[in-house]
Parts: sequence; structure tokens; C-alpha cells
Amino acid sequence: MRFQLDEEYELTRAAVKDFADGELAPGAIDRDEYERVDRSLFDSMAAMGLTGIPISERWGGAGSDLLMYAIVLEELARVCASTSAVLRAHTTAAWTVSQCGNERLMQDKLMPLTTGARLGAFACGDQHLRSKRMVQNRNSYILEGHIPSVELAGTADDYVVLIKHTRGRVSLGVIPHDSAGLTVGSSNSKLGLRGVPSAELRFQSHLFNVVNENSKPSKSSHSRLINAINDMRDIGAAAQATGIAQGALEAALAYAKERTQFGKPIGRQQGIAFKLADMAANVEASRWLVYDAAWSLAKLGSGKAALAKFFAIKHAVTTAIDAIQIFGGYGYMREYRVERFLRDAKSLEAVEEYSYSAIFTSLEAE
Repeated sequence: MRFQLDEEYELTRAAVKDFADGELAPGAIDRDEYERVDRSLFDSMAAMGLTGIPISERWGGAGSDLLMYAIVLEELARVCASTSAVLRAHTTAAWTVSQCGNERLMQDKLMPLTTGARLGAFACGDQHLRSKRMVQNRNSYILEGHIPSVELAGTADDYVVLIKHTRGRVSLGVIPHDSAGLTVGSSNSKLGLRGVPSAELRFQSHLFNVVNENSKPSKSSHSRLINAINDMRDIGAAAQATGIAQGALEAALAYAKERTQFGKPIGRQQGIAFKLADMAANVEASRWLVYDAAWSLAKLGSGKAALAKFFAIKHAVTTAIDAIQIFGGYGYMREYRVERFLRDAKSLEAVEEYSYSAIFTSLEAE
């Protein structure tokens, strides 16, 4: 067994690392402060071929796998977790279309997403949304209600919406941002991941045109679809958490080499050295757990995504806290990036619900 990534993965990591350090880092504080998405950065990621990583080249994607996707999200989150979250939200939307769509949908709706010509967001309708099927057109519904807290609401060009109807039927649609009957509520100001706006999508007599629907609804088919989407999202969240932890570790290590006390760098003080060692071990463990989950999901059809998310987010929070402690009073100041790592990690922890049943299921499958 060889615990080593192929050259293709390492070359991509190096390219994304250079992009993150050179393009993301300078504006990371401002994007967090003013809660905004820099569309030019998304366009740059599209030019690098990052906006459709796990999607077939036939439909404008990179034709790669979830392991590559996890590596890219990790490297982006190491510098700016919000930009990583933008790419994750967009890719989830595009990937959902690629799994559920027909050829015409792929051509008309998927390719503009995978090539980065349009920015996508994913939303799943729940008990807050009501649907009524049109009699004259069985492929359309009238939607009333809202979907709370949708990432990139008000910023995305297209919303990929999955509707779970009261009788168990599941429908997929791609809604342009300027569609009649669709409005966006005010953006929610958040603790962390502030560069990813979240707001409510409101529907008032909106004509929802279905592009994919299960004609014979069954609980098993619904579960497979929802589980696949959840696995995709879990891999992304786990990779983001690992990147946040890596960024916090790098900042703490650099500071521990610069800051001197009692005539030597604080990193040589036993208490700090032990803390840095624990941080490094947890980051490395998170990374390989995420990679294993991504590889397992891609190659075997099932994996350990929920377990990886649980572990990586937990240690992203503790690593960020340890980094702040190493910085001392400076760690709490906005001009130093470590406080942002903690806010981003805690926000990821709050948003991403741990599915203990999913973790148990993955362990049972071993």
C-alpha cells in the first residue's frame, strides 16, 4: 500500500496553492469584513478549470474525482475559507445536475455551470415550501413559500433546487436568478464564512419547470439521491475544515519562530512545542481521513464522508483555538488572521450538522 498522491494531484495542489497565496490572501480580510463575493476570483478559478472538477469533460468539467476536489477545497480554505465555500456551493449545484439531468439539461444548464460562465447555488425545498402541480402541464408546479438560508442567494446566476413533495415525489429544477416569482431576502450577517452570503429564497406563484423527476417515487431511490448529495457536501465540508486547520497551524508555527521569550523563540519552549506537535498530528490525521473518504466514495460507491467531516471540523476548531493561544493577546485582534480561522471553523461546525447515524452506518459497512 502506497500512501502517496499521484503527480497529477500534487501538481494541481501546487497550482492552487500559488493561486491562493497570490490572489486570495491579499483580499481575504476585506471579503470577510464586508461580506462579499469577489466574482473575479471565481472567474479565475473557472479559467483554471476548478469549477467542474468531478464532472465529465463531455459537459465542460475537468473529468477528475472527489479526491482532487477535496485537495482543491483544502488549499483554498487554508488561505480563505469563504472562497473555498463559494466553490463548494457552486460545485454541489453543478454535480447535482450532472447526477439527475438528461442530455438536453446537461447541454443547456450544466455546461454553463461547469465552465464557470454562470455561478450556481444549491437549495433543497422542505416543509417551508408548498408545491401544486399544473394540470395543463404535468412538468410544472406552482411554488409558494420559502427556503431559508441558501448559500450564495442573491449572488448566484442559477439556483439548482431539489423539491421534496408531500407525496414523496422528488423534482429537480434549475431556476435563473431573475425568474418571475422568485425574490431573495436580506442577507444574514454571520460569525464566520462571511464571504459567502446566505439569504432566504422566497417563492410567490413561481412557475417551477421540472427538468428531472422520478415518475415512480420510491423511498430507496430518494434515499440514494439524498445520500449521494449529502456525501458530496460532507467531503467538501471536511476538506474545508482541514484547510482551515492547516492555515491556523502555519500561522501559529510562523509566529512561534518569530516571537522570542527568555532569549529564544517561543516555539522552543516545551509547552508551545507540545501544542504545535498536537496540532500538526491532528491536521495530518484529518487530511488522510478526508482523502480516504473521498477515494472510497469515488471508487467504491460508499465511503466515510460523515466520519471525515465529524473529525475534521472538530479538530479545525481545536487547532484554531490553540493557534490563538500561541499568539496570545494578538490572536484576538482582527488584523491577525488566526481569529478568522476560529470564526470560520465554528461557523462550519454550526452549519454542518453531524449525522451520527451516517457515521454508524459507515462503521457498520467496514
